[in-house]
Amino acid sequence: MLRLRQFLASQKQLWEQQREIEALRKENRTLRSQNESMRSGMRRCVTCDYRLDFKQRQGSAPVLDQAREPPGDNLNHSDN
Repeated sequence: MLRLRQFLASQKQLWEQQREIEALRKENRTLRSQNESMRSGMRRCVTCDYRLDFKQRQGSAPVLDQAREPPGDNLNHSDN
């Protein structure tokens, strides 16, 4: 009887661990998805048009896009 009880206890523990592992895998998938979404959003935010347009309308810091040279590098050019 003791062996049966030990066997059932170990099976119960195994079943609980499997449930926990599955819950953790599901949470991991959700977090990875959220992370990728945030990462993608951050990439878009760095170069997005609405952000650049906002800066232009505010008249604050100079707006740089990837096609232009940073300020200071083009100070000696006559076409500015």
